[in-house]
Amino acid sequence: MRILLAVSGGIDSMYMAARAGDIFPGADLAVAHCNFGLRGEESDGDEEFVRSWCAWNGLPIYVKRFETSEFASTKGISIEMAARELRYAWFAELLSKEHFDAVAVAHNANDNAETLMLNLLRGTGSRGLRGMGDREMPGGGLILRPLLGTTREEISSWMTVNGVPHREDSTNASGNYKRNKIRNGVFPIFGEINPSYLRTLGSDIRHFAQVDDIAEDYFRTSAPAVTVPGKEDSISIPALLGLKHWEYVLFRILEPYGFDENVILALSALLRSGGTISGKTFEAPAWKAVTTSSEIILSRRETDSEGIRLTIPGPGEYSFKGRNILVKCYDRPRDLKLQRQEGCLIADSSKLPFPFTLRGWEAGDWMVPLGLNGKKKLSDLFVDLKWGLPMKGKAIVLEHPDGREGHVGALLCERIGDSLKVSPSTERIVEITLG
Repeated sequence: MRILLAVSGGIDSMYMAARAGDIFPGADLAVAHCNFGLRGEESDGDEEFVRSWCAWNGLPIYVKRFETSEFASTKGISIEMAARELRYAWFAELLSKEHFDAVAVAHNANDNAETLMLNLLRGTGSRGLRGMGDREMPGGGLILRPLLGTTREEISSWMTVNGVPHREDSTNASGNYKRNKIRNGVFPIFGEINPSYLRTLGSDIRHFAQVDDIAEDYFRTSAPAVTVPGKEDSISIPALLGLKHWEYVLFRILEPYGFDENVILALSALLRSGGTISGKTFEAPAWKAVTTSSEIILSRRETDSEGIRLTIPGPGEYSFKGRNILVKCYDRPRDLKLQRQEGCLIADSSKLPFPFTLRGWEAGDWMVPLGLNGKKKLSDLFVDLKWGLPMKGKAIVLEHPDGREGHVGALLCERIGDSLKVSPSTERIVEITLG
């Protein structure tokens, strides 16, 4: 197995690097170092330190420098989010290009507990209480987190005893980052209340993950039963109210459409009231839900289309409608396999030039799927795919570059239009992976 070690030079990643032979016995190892350029000479010092350590220990190293602040400003996101998007896009590129099976990151038990607290404050629901864990990378490969059962105190003790050097990140003491505020301000108080709080929170995270799995199974079983037959944009109110946990199912159905919790709570209160429910409208930025005596009918709001579009200017990692989207462009390899893994599609770059646009699906959308000669409405394609309301709310389409009204070039990442397909004459590939 070929494993890429993400090493910043800090104490956690240096612990993982120093013990990688024990953690991943028999693996072929290399190091990846990101220089985000956020701390001037200190960032360059981290890079030189990691390069020197790898040379001394005979490990191959890959280094990438980023214009992080510029990227964050361009995309209108935080520095933390920008750094995350940049590093994971690069990791995915390295895994594909250099044929690694996984990238290992050094998140520890403290980091996992911090993530739990941040997700609680953001209001991410049961899915956010799972904490971190191993997962698949967009485009293939794995993200491994081998230190989630190891505390920062245990790491520090081992590093001191074994004399392994590391670099201190001056921003770890800063109060400008939410994670640091929890780490430096909240957790010391937790330690006073319960000295074993990390072990307790780690156990809670495992239980939360099990509960979320149960809730997911319940939702997947229940959601199809509340769709009005022949009306995939309608929820049957009698069928919904017949469920024991109908409010949870309603929340899960409506959340992907952009309805916030307050709107969903108001709709739930109306359904519980037992009074007249017909003719009420509940709005999200791009969708609205209208009640009749027996149905909740979902439809797009005609007033907002620009807010549900994303322009893809070139290769990179993007976030849209709660999904990670990885876009690559490369010369066609000789051994190209046209059959792609689930969640991935490829197109001829000459037929799909940058920039192109992604958006949510709209009534009237149509495409000519690969291998067919005629048009097919997306609403009919959803029937073929057995997509109900929840999946349709998450649907992402690629607007066809010919600009014809309603013409869709692809339904990510299920179907691609015949006119964008890779052919024997294709020289460059655009690859889109939906995570």
